[in-house]
Amino acid sequence: MTAPGREFIGDGGATATGLLSAAEFARGDLVAARFRIERLLGMGGMGVVYQAHDEQLGIEVALKLLRPELASRPDAFERFRHELLLARQVSSPHVVRIHDLVQHAGVWLISMDFVPGRSLEQLLDAEGPLGPERALRIARQIALGLAAAHHRQVIHRDLKPANVLVTDTDEVLISDFGVARSAGATGLTLSGVIIGTPEYLSPEQARAERVDGRSDLYALGLILHEMLTGSVPFAGGTPAEMLAQRIVRSPPGVDTVKPGLPTFAVRLCARLLALQPAHRPQSADEVVRAIDAGALSRPPAASRRRAALLALALAVAALAGALAWRQHDGDGEASRAAVAPRMQLAAAVVPIVSGDAPDDRALALGLERTLALHLAAQGAAVADPLRTARALRELGLDAASAPRNRERLGAALRTSALLEGELVRDDTGLRVLFTLRDTAGGTQWQERTRSVAEESLHDELAALWPRIARRMGVQSPDATFPSPAALRTLARAWPLDTDVAWTPATGGDALAPDVWWWTLERLDRNGRQAEAAGVARAALDALGDLAAPDAARARWLARYLVGDTDAVLAMLDAQTGAPDQDHPWQLFAARALIAAGRYDDALARLRTITESDPRNVDAWFHTGKALLMQGDAQLAVDDALTRALVAANRQSDRRMQADVTNALGIGYRQLGQLDAAAEHFDKAARLRHALADARGEGTSLRNLATVHAIQGRFDRADAALAQARATLEPLGDPVAMADLVNDVGTLEEERGDFRKALAAYREALGFRQAQGDPGWIAESLINVGFAYLQLGEFDNAQVYLQQADSAYGSIDDRAGAIRARQGLGLAHTARGEFVQAREAIEGSLRDAETLQMPEEQATALAGLAELDRLEGHYAAALDRASRAQTMFESREDPRGALEMRLIRSAALADIGNYAQAQAVLVAEDPDAVQNIEQRALLQWRQGEAALGLARHDDALRLATEAIDTARAAGAVVPEIGAHLLRIRALAAAGRQREGGEDLAAARDGLARFASVPVRLLFDEAALASGGGDTDLREARALIARLPSYGRRWRVEALAARTLASADAVTEARAAAHEALARVAGALDGAQREALLTEARALGLEPETP
Repeated sequence: MTAPGREFIGDGGATATGLLSAAEFARGDLVAARFRIERLLGMGGMGVVYQAHDEQLGIEVALKLLRPELASRPDAFERFRHELLLARQVSSPHVVRIHDLVQHAGVWLISMDFVPGRSLEQLLDAEGPLGPERALRIARQIALGLAAAHHRQVIHRDLKPANVLVTDTDEVLISDFGVARSAGATGLTLSGVIIGTPEYLSPEQARAERVDGRSDLYALGLILHEMLTGSVPFAGGTPAEMLAQRIVRSPPGVDTVKPGLPTFAVRLCARLLALQPAHRPQSADEVVRAIDAGALSRPPAASRRRAALLALALAVAALAGALAWRQHDGDGEASRAAVAPRMQLAAAVVPIVSGDAPDDRALALGLERTLALHLAAQGAAVADPLRTARALRELGLDAASAPRNRERLGAALRTSALLEGELVRDDTGLRVLFTLRDTAGGTQWQERTRSVAEESLHDELAALWPRIARRMGVQSPDATFPSPAALRTLARAWPLDTDVAWTPATGGDALAPDVWWWTLERLDRNGRQAEAAGVARAALDALGDLAAPDAARARWLARYLVGDTDAVLAMLDAQTGAPDQDHPWQLFAARALIAAGRYDDALARLRTITESDPRNVDAWFHTGKALLMQGDAQLAVDDALTRALVAANRQSDRRMQADVTNALGIGYRQLGQLDAAAEHFDKAARLRHALADARGEGTSLRNLATVHAIQGRFDRADAALAQARATLEPLGDPVAMADLVNDVGTLEEERGDFRKALAAYREALGFRQAQGDPGWIAESLINVGFAYLQLGEFDNAQVYLQQADSAYGSIDDRAGAIRARQGLGLAHTARGEFVQAREAIEGSLRDAETLQMPEEQATALAGLAELDRLEGHYAAALDRASRAQTMFESREDPRGALEMRLIRSAALADIGNYAQAQAVLVAEDPDAVQNIEQRALLQWRQGEAALGLARHDDALRLATEAIDTARAAGAVVPEIGAHLLRIRALAAAGRQREGGEDLAAARDGLARFASVPVRLLFDEAALASGGGDTDLREARALIARLPSYGRRWRVEALAARTLASADAVTEARAAAHEALARVAGALDGAQREALLTEARALGLEPETP
C-alpha cells in the first residue's frame, strides 16, 4: 500500500539514539589496559559515556564508547573520529577537553575530561526556570566556548541543554561535538542532509541550507529562552510543529511567555532567535560583549533591508505555485459549477468576407480578430474570437456560409446580433464595410472605410473606430490598428491549436499588442511554456509602457508567462484589466489564481465565463482542474470535465480532447478507480502523440506509470517510463526531466528499493529547488522524507517531512499537508512518540474526510491501526485495519489491502489468537506478491502464526525465506523480524544454541533501522532466549517512555523467568499483571481468552477478577 503516496511502514522507525549496546562495560572493567570503569554516566547521539579512572595519569576521565551497532557504519565512525579531531582544535575552559582516541576489544573510545556536575537539561528539569542573572551568566559562558570553537572554524551544529555541562559552582562547559563540522570542510555530509537534533535546529539547518556560527547562536537563543521561561519557543505543539513555526517566523518575545523579565534579556533573546542570520549577533564574541555591557549593538541598516527584501521574495515565491496541480479546502457549494441563467451578448464578430486571394483572406481574418479584441477590451459584450471560431466549427460554418445561418449561429453564441464585414479590393484600393445585423437578417447599422491604398488601411480603420465603438455602446479612446502585414501575421497565429514556429523578427512591424497576445496564447496552449516565456520577455521589451488597453492586456499575459506573480496578482486584486466579457483575459486570470492557490476566486471567474458561454471548453477544463486541486474529484469528473469533453468533441478540438482526457485520468486516480485512470492516461498519451505534443505525451505516460505501479504492474510501469524518457529527453527540458526522475523514485519505492528511490528523489529535489516552485519543492521534500524514513534515517526524515508540511502550509495546500502529517505520524510512531503520532495521524484523517480524499483516509486509518496495535488497543486496531482494507479493495489497490491483512494478522498474533492470525493470511501466496518487501513481510507474519500454532518447522522455513526475500529487497524491518522469529522458533524446537547467528544479524539490522518498536521486539526475543540484565534494562528504559506499550506484559513476564532476585521477580510479575490487565480489559470473548492463554504459557497466571 502507499502511505501518503509512499510505502506504509508497519513497525515504524526512529533514531537509534539512547540505546544501550551489548558491549556495555561493568564497574571495575579495565579498558585499553588503562581505564578502570566506575559507572555509566549517560548516552549521547554517538555513544555511551562512562566515568573511569585513568590509572596511568591518576585522574578521573569520561570515556565515550561508539555504540557497536554503529561501528560497522563507516559514516558513523568517521563522525566519531571527527569529534576528536575537531574538539582537539578548540582550547577553552568552557569546552570539554579531549585527551585521546583508544581501542578496546574491537570498539573505539574517546577519553576526555570528567566534569563533575550535571547537564543543563538535568538542571532545568530539577529546578525549572532560572533567574535572569543566572541565565545570562550561563549564556555568557556558553558564548565564550562557542567563540573559541568558531575562531577555529568549528561549528557545533547540535548545541542543546543536554550538551551543556554545569558544575556545582555553575561553571559551564560545552560537550559532544559528535555532529560538529568544520566550516571549511567538504564531503563530510551530503548537501541537503540534516545533521542535529530537530528540536534545537536553526531555521537554516531545518531548510538544509549552508550554516555558519550564527546557527549555533540561534541554538544559544533557544537555550536562553528555555532558561528564562522553562520552555522553548512555540511550546504547546509537537517538536515537529515547533520546528515548522521556527522555519517561517521569529518567535514572540520571551516576555510574552514570562512577563517582567529585564529588557536586556528580552532583547538579547529576540536577537539570537531572529529568523534571518543577518539579524542575529554576527559572532559569539559580540554576544559576550553585549552581556558584559548589558546592551546590544544595532544591526546594520543594509542587513535589515536585505532581510526585508528576502522576506518579500519568499512571500512572492509562496504565491507563485505555477502549474502544480494542488488541492485546497473550500466551500463545496461555492465551488460548484452549476450553470446559472446565461448572459446575453450584444453581438458577435463573425468572419469577414473577402476575395479568394490568400493575402486577402489572411488580412480579413486578422482584422476580424483585432476588431473583436478591441471591443472586448473596451467592455462591449461581444464574443471573443475563440468562442466564435468554436461555434462555427461546431456548426460546420465558414465565412461564406455564416450569413446564411445567422439564427443558428446566434443561438449557439447566445446573441441576437452579428457584426459582419466585407473586405473589398478593386482598382481604387482596399475598403471595408461593417454591418450589424440581427439574427433574422435585419440591418441595424453600417459603417465603412474609404477606399485607400493597402499601406494606409490601418490609419483608415483607426479613424473609423470611434464611430464603431459608439455604435456598440462603449466610450473608447482612439485606437490603433496593426498594419496589413501585422494583421496577416496575426492570422498566421490562428488557429491556436496549430503549432507553427514564430519569432519576433517575423513580420517586420508585426509587433502590435494583438499579435503578441495571440502568439503567446498559442505557444502556451501548445505546451511550449519555455518558448512562451522567452517570447513574453521580448513582448515586454517591445510593449514598454504603452497605455492602450490592448497593450496593457498583452503586457499582463506576458508577465503571467514569465512568472511575474506579484504584478499579476496585484492587477487581479485591484480588479484592473479586461471586463467580464473578455473571456480569454478572464481565463488567464483564473489560471493565475489557481497557480496562487486561490481556488474559490478562480472558480468565481470561471463561472462568469461558463454562465455566458456554456460551450467554453477551456473554462470547463480549468474548472475541473481547480476542483481536483481543491479535492472535489467527484464533482470535477461528473460535471466540469464531462462538460469539457463533450464540448471538445463537438468542436473537434483535438488538443482539448487530449488535455481533458488526461485530467479525467487524474480525477479517476483520486477517486481510486485505477483501471479507469489507466485507460484515460493511455488514451491521452496516444492523442498527444498524434498531435506531436511530446511534453504532454510524456506527462500522460508518467501518470500511466504511476497508476501501474500502484496496481503492482511494475513491468507496465517500466515500459511507460521508458517510453516517456524516449519522448522527453530530446527536448532538453530540465523541468520535464525533474518530473521524470521523480517518477523513477516512485517506481523504485513501490518496488521496495528505497536507496535508489532516495537518490532519484534527491535529484528531483535539486531540479525543483532550482526552478523555485514551492508546490513542487514541497512534493519533493515529502518524497525525500519518506525515503529517509524507510531507510531508518529518522532525524533526516522528520526534518524533511516538517519542511514539507511547512511548505504546503505556505501555499494553503491542505491535501499536501495531510500527506506530510501522515509521514510525521509514522516518524513519531517509530521514535516511540505515540502521543504526537496519534495527534498527527488523527488530524490528517479529519482533514482527509473533510476533503473527501479516500486514499488519504485509508492511509490514515492504516497508521492509526498500527499505532493501536503497538499500544495494545487490539480491538480498535482490528476494526480500523478492516475498514482500511475495505477502502483499499474498493480502490482496486491489492497492495494496500494486503498491508491491512498483515496488520490484522500481527494484532491477532499479539493477542495470541494464532489460528485467526493464520486464517487472515491463509489465502496469500508469497510468490504471487510482486512487491518484494511486502512478500518478506507476508512470509514473516505467516511464520509468526505457524510458530504460535507449534508448527516449528514451518516457522523456521518461512523465517528463512523471509530473510532471503528481505535481503533481496533491502528491507530491514522484515529481515530483523524474521531473524527474531528464527531465534524463538529454534528455542521452541530445543535448538536454542543455534540462534546466535540470528541474534547477531538482528543486532546488525538495528544499526540500520533501530526504531523503538523494533528495538523492543529485539529485547523481547533476547529475553525469551535467555538474555541478561542488559536487554532488560534497555527494554525497561524504552518502555518508561511508552507506558502504553501493548507488549509490556510479555517483557515483564519474560523478565520474571530470568531474574535471580526474588524481589526482582515479584516486581516483574506485578508489572506484568498490571500491563496484562490493561490490555485484557479492552478485549472480550475469544480474543480475551486467547490473550489469557498466552499469558499462562509464559508462566503468568492471570489474577481472578
